[in-house]
Amino acid sequence: MTSLDRKLHLAASFMLLCLPAFLIFSRAVADISVVLIGVIFLVRSWSAKDWSWAREKDILVLLVIFVLMNVFVSPFAEYVGKSFGRSLSWLRFIIFYAAVTRWVLTDERTIRRFIVVVLCTMAVAALDALYQFFVGVSLLSGQTMDAIGSRLTGPLDRPNIGMYLAKLGLATSALGFVLYARRQSSKLFLAACCLSPLLLTVVFLSGERAASVLTLLALVLVTFSLLLSGKLARRIAIGLSLCGGAALTFLLMTNERIWGRVEQLANVLSDYTDSIYGQLALLGLRFFGENPITGTGMGNFPLVCKDYVQQGLDSALCHPHPHNFYIEWLSDTGLIGTIPFTIFMVILYWNGVKALFGPRDTRLLGGLYLGVMVMSLFPLSVTQSLFSNWPAMLAWLSIASAVAALRFSTQKSN
Repeated sequence: MTSLDRKLHLAASFMLLCLPAFLIFSRAVADISVVLIGVIFLVRSWSAKDWSWAREKDILVLLVIFVLMNVFVSPFAEYVGKSFGRSLSWLRFIIFYAAVTRWVLTDERTIRRFIVVVLCTMAVAALDALYQFFVGVSLLSGQTMDAIGSRLTGPLDRPNIGMYLAKLGLATSALGFVLYARRQSSKLFLAACCLSPLLLTVVFLSGERAASVLTLLALVLVTFSLLLSGKLARRIAIGLSLCGGAALTFLLMTNERIWGRVEQLANVLSDYTDSIYGQLALLGLRFFGENPITGTGMGNFPLVCKDYVQQGLDSALCHPHPHNFYIEWLSDTGLIGTIPFTIFMVILYWNGVKALFGPRDTRLLGGLYLGVMVMSLFPLSVTQSLFSNWPAMLAWLSIASAVAALRFSTQKSN
């Protein structure tokens, strides 16, 4: 590594270490950090004349999507300017993903620092959210629970603390387990395990239905990976399942607010087509049916919806997106964008399946990795947009961290 490369790596690593805190306190600064990490990575690639990362299949698929969106989708969008604004700026997530997985989180020292910083950041956020639950107001943000329907926000300005902790917690645990499996550090993985009860408590107390259900699915995958990992791991899995089930039952029986959220979820599922989520999904599928090849254009969903309402073609409330990213891809990019993105997801999932059913020492990593993928890429969940700033940054940070963990696990020890 040259002197310039070391300096660039240090700068990018510093920005990455700050990103979890930036996501809490300033979305604009977080977005700037994502861009800067990508720019630094491109400068490094140019100086080292190393563009091999662009030919690796997962990144290559993302670059193909970027080209397709700007050549075939945005020029034919209902609102061309809006679509180009989203399709061109989406490049920052591709370069960020490449930088984190191929350059920044590729050495033990940086991974250690990242785990420590993320664990500390999550601990502060979780404790603030827990304080908010008992007192009613966040110490760090001043946000009250009554202002957002008795849901937790912690230091955030909106109720996304559950998704924040779940996504970053699983990804950080995956990185910590790799260091543990490679006998480079056991303390960090144990610290993540010790912090997990607090994080899970806040996730389930948050009132975020999607975060709670997806976290349960992720925990099922982690438990299954433990059952595949040996006799001691099976005993741990059984013990954790019993303790977790008892804790969740106690929470539902003693907290009317959480039980109310469960009843709301049941009502939505029992009459999905008449719920707001079902109406938005059907509207997105309607847009796709009218523009099956190129879609309506990236970020065009609320604008086209308003046109429909004005023309009397639809009476649904117009939201920024259809609350399901698969339908969002279909609606906004048509088959041109959806098919290659599905290929990208298959690549990610397949890598996790190979780890889950691979050598015994990689199976828990496979479960943690697939848990991260489920949190961001589960097809049947009500989700935020993968195109908008804050949700996309959180999703790409957690996905990139999990991919970096899987890649680091296959590196030869120095």
